[in-house]
Amino acid sequence: MERMRSLFYPRCVAVIGASDSPGKIGYNILYSLIYGGFKGKIYPVNPRIKTVLGMRVYSSVNEIPDRIDLALIGVNKNAAVEAIEQCGRLGTKGVICIAGGFRETGDEGLALEKKLVEVTKKYDIKLVGPNTLGIINTEASLDATFYPLRLNTGGVSIIAQSGGIGLQIIKKLTDEGLGFNKWIAVGNRSVLEIADYLEYLSDDAGTKVIGIFLEGVDDARRLVQVASEVARRKPVVVYKVGQSDVVNYAAITHTGSMAGSHRLFRDIFNQFGILLVESVPELVAACKALLLCPPAAGGRVGMYTYTAGPSITALDRLAERKIDIPEFRAETVFKIKSLLGENPLAVLKNPLDSAGVGNLAETYGKLAMTVLEDPNVDILATFCCVHKNWRNPTPELVDAARKIRKPILACYISTLQESEEDRKILQSAGIPLYNSPEEVAWGVAALAYYAAREGACGEGRFDY
Repeated sequence: MERMRSLFYPRCVAVIGASDSPGKIGYNILYSLIYGGFKGKIYPVNPRIKTVLGMRVYSSVNEIPDRIDLALIGVNKNAAVEAIEQCGRLGTKGVICIAGGFRETGDEGLALEKKLVEVTKKYDIKLVGPNTLGIINTEASLDATFYPLRLNTGGVSIIAQSGGIGLQIIKKLTDEGLGFNKWIAVGNRSVLEIADYLEYLSDDAGTKVIGIFLEGVDDARRLVQVASEVARRKPVVVYKVGQSDVVNYAAITHTGSMAGSHRLFRDIFNQFGILLVESVPELVAACKALLLCPPAAGGRVGMYTYTAGPSITALDRLAERKIDIPEFRAETVFKIKSLLGENPLAVLKNPLDSAGVGNLAETYGKLAMTVLEDPNVDILATFCCVHKNWRNPTPELVDAARKIRKPILACYISTLQESEEDRKILQSAGIPLYNSPEEVAWGVAALAYYAAREGACGEGRFDY
């Protein structure tokens, strides 16, 4: 764990292959460290240049006056192995090898990757990659990638078998008003497997929820066992690509792994209580709910709206997952009647649609609270449409969350910009805000799944 920690919390970083050309990977690795605000020492290495970005460039790692905790390898595949050997002799604990051209390219690349692995074993180096975008640790202001980013820290950590999809997840988290904690593009996983990163994040205090983008793995048994164990401590959400056979070839030429049978992965994950999702938006929606909401005592969902369409759409998604939408208690129906008046236009059932009566935020809040208070309801999902002349029910939902410790998820049909201020207020109060009914349903389903998992621990099967 000490060597794993050197990857994420280094004091001294060497950039081997640093360049003075903005078009080169070596330049952008160095620039990312600086732009991201890394506070440790940075040592650019390149025998052909003297300075870059106002920094002295060392001709060799042997000239660096400090012990290097983390080396970022920005040279080509053939030079990478020798660079890692040099780092190993100097006692470097962690290495990120950006270069591709290894086993994903065929037999010649596989032979070179075997040499690389031999070197890391010889010196007990923890290596990310090769063929990787790198890693990010927002707690340490460490952007060890070649994509310069400035991002807020948060409680979600991401393990991605694709740098591109990993970046998509980062952008979606940002749109949803969330930061992230650790971000790992695993590459070819020559030394460190996804299960190794999971074990590290399991004990990482800053990581509250773990999201994984998975193409395929060599040791699926270990991954499932580790993920299942980690999920007892903090939620794990997996987006597994590969529903069609054509993906296998694309995956093996990407990171050298077969995608495998999607149905088999789905059944095994379900058996071991690991939440499997079908897209990046669903992954982020699930992580968002699991991060912000209090745990649900059960999986029974109450729904309130004054505009039926979004709630029906969400209901459809929840029905696919066999989520329980219970009837309201008699006392709840009585309270709803007292709020809506005689001969209400609404049908007094779950989902509750109050029609035009619920447009006013005060009434909306009272009806939402009434549904939330029902003993048959463990999770509340609410829906409204942002309107120029009607106040959003944000204060009312925050008040409900303070009074009753049950998960509340809100859907405001709007653009991201229109609901930005409401998002900040609601999410600070533990209420995830979404802009589509599908995302609310995905968040609700994740909470219900983990409620079922807590209730079924040891039984080994989850109906989802």
